[in-house]
This record gives sequence, C-alpha cells and structure tokens, in this order.
Amino acid sequence: MKHLVLNRAALLRRPYQDWLGPEHRAVLVTDARSVSVEPDRRERQLAGYDEVRLVDAFHDNAALELDVLELHATHGFDRIVALGEFDLLRAARLRELLGLPGQSVKSAQAYRDKLTMKRALLAAGLPLAPFAPVPDATSLVDFVRHHGYPVVVKPRRGGGSMGVAVLRDEAELRAYAAANPALGTDDAAQLLAETYLDHELFHVDGIVVDSVPRLVWASTQGRATCLGALSGEPVRSCMLDADDPLLAPLRELTTRALAALPTPDTTLFHAEVFRTPDGELVFNEIGCRMGGGRIEESLELGFGISLPELYVKALVGRPLPEIPTEPARIAGLLRFPPRHGTVRALPGPCEIPGVVDFQVRARVGAVLGRAKVSAENFASGLAVGERAADVLGTLDRLESWARAETVIDPVD
Repeated sequence: MKHLVLNRAALLRRPYQDWLGPEHRAVLVTDARSVSVEPDRRERQLAGYDEVRLVDAFHDNAALELDVLELHATHGFDRIVALGEFDLLRAARLRELLGLPGQSVKSAQAYRDKLTMKRALLAAGLPLAPFAPVPDATSLVDFVRHHGYPVVVKPRRGGGSMGVAVLRDEAELRAYAAANPALGTDDAAQLLAETYLDHELFHVDGIVVDSVPRLVWASTQGRATCLGALSGEPVRSCMLDADDPLLAPLRELTTRALAALPTPDTTLFHAEVFRTPDGELVFNEIGCRMGGGRIEESLELGFGISLPELYVKALVGRPLPEIPTEPARIAGLLRFPPRHGTVRALPGPCEIPGVVDFQVRARVGAVLGRAKVSAENFASGLAVGERAADVLGTLDRLESWARAETVIDPVD
C-alpha cells in the first residue's frame, strides 16, 4: 500500500518509515521546519520515501492541497496519515475528494469545532460549563447578561490556547470587542463563549483501536492552566496513580465523550476535564490527536510505548505490541514558557534525582517573545517516580532550581 504522510512535527520523533514497515510505501509532505538542519541527520530523516516535498508556511498554505492532488495522480495513494491537530480537517477533505478510507469530514468537524463538539456532548449528558456561539458583539453581551463574569471566549477551531481570552468585567469585554473586528461584521465570528470555572485541570490521553479504547489514562496539571502558559507561568503535568480515586471517573467521562462523538475506528485522543473547588468534574473538550507539550514523552516514560507509533501501525494493519493496562512508573513534565525579555543566564545540566531529561532551547543573549501557543517553552524537563507524590516533589525541586538559574531581563 502507498500512503501520503502530512507532517508538521519534528521528524526526529516521527520516523514514519519505520512505523509503516517495509511492506508499505510513502510520500512525505512536511513542514520545511520539521527537518533537521544537520546534513547527515536530515538525509536520514528524508530517506526511504518515494517522494518528499518540503512546504514553507505549512499551516495555512492552501497550495499544499493542490500539491497533494497532483501527487495522488502520480502515486495513487491508498491512505492519508495526518497526526497534527490542524491537519485533521485538511486530511479529511482530501480523503473524501479522493475516495480514501479514514476519518471523515463529519468526524473531524466534530472534534475540531468546539461548538459542534459541545452540542454533541451536552446531548449525551456530559457535564459542561454553560456555552454558546458568539458570532457578534451583541451575542457576547447577551451571554454575559445570562451567565455573568468571568467568561471565556475562544476560537471554535483553535488550538494551543491561541486566541483564548478571559473577560472579567465590562472594560475587558469592550477591549476584546475592539480588538476583534469579526464580531462587528455580517460574516459571523467563529467564536465560542463559556462560563469560566475556577478549577484543577486534568488531561486524559490514550488510543482507540478498532473502536475499542485500549489505553485511557489521566494526569493532573493542578492549578496551572494553558492560559497561564501564555503569560509565562510554568506548566506541569503528572500522571495519576493507579489507585487514585479520581482516575476511574475521569476515564469514564472520557470514554463517554468518545462514544458521543463520531470517533474514528482508530484514533489518538487528548481530553481536558475541570475539577471545581466543590469537587465536581466538568468536561471541557477532547481532540482526536496526541497531547502536546511533551505529554507524548511523559506517557512513553510511564507505559513504555509510543502512542503515535501505535496509531500509525494500527492504521495500516501492522501487529501491535501489548498495551499495558497500567503504567510501569509514574511520569511527569514541567515546561517553562518564554517570558518577553533578554536572556542573561540559563540552567546548565540538571542533576536532580528523578529528572530523566532536561532541555534548554534558548541561548544567552537571545530576546524571547511571549508564548504564542500553550506548549511553547524555552526549557522543559521530564521526571519519573514510583508514585505521583514522588514525581510532584521532583518537579517542585526542578522548578525551584531552574528559576534560580534563569535570568531574563524584561524588555519594554
């Protein structure tokens, strides 16, 4: 079989040819930035494909779809593989045009459009915060009148917390409206409003194979939020222990969400659930893709398997290794989003027990901008331990050490 691979992630962690196996052929269409700049590594990453196209401005390059149609006329694809959140609808549209199997437009739409998603989840009885479409400023004011402040406004098809705002009073609402001219046009802004809840954030990640959830595991981010990351606040995540009383209800909510939506037979998923101060679990949203911000690596440390690798192998019918029902160890992560300023000092090698990987992506003298997406970071670490309490303690020590070793001078 021959496959088209649409890719925007670093190929260092996406060896599609190895995952597909020698019995499958592939054409790679990838973001030009996903390939290593080191010549030998670059050559290895691009070897073995029948054809490779490096695409600039991959995210919103409409000509990419025309390229795919041209490539299909030459190669005759049997399937399209696309792991990126922002490629799901693009790949679904191409499948339907070319008559290929895989996730449909209806399915991708339900997972990408938060209004479509939440309406389906509400109909299935999942607990949700009040929400409504806000195509114009009048609708936003009406939502506030019915539900009060604070209110979250977000793009219906966004990701990585891009474009998300929390409005706490009329002045902030007026400033938001002034900064979003789409709210004043006849074209209808593609925005969603929902009541802001004070919460602890959990994410639930896993994989469905042949319509059966084969791995469903929850992690806590505590009080750290994705929006906080855009303001430069560190974000951490830690897998729950197998005997944590919250694990079962979080898994149950997630499997209900998968059943309520037109879920592909084989898919990755990443869900978010809020826990309010009174202990109520409120479902936020779910995507049919891998969680970002090193969640993939954290799960790999805990379970000993790569979920994207399992997904690609399952998609093309290759045998899968045994998928553990519980993690062999608890893993966690800590990310340091960039703060706007000039880097004066950075941490060196980390020797904290329990930290198995620490990466610094900036250099002294660089001027950092603010994070544009919640997964962006200038430094990050992974930790492991026998229990969640051990890992959280290690992440505390890592955060204290990294803060002390980092100096970023603010820039006006």
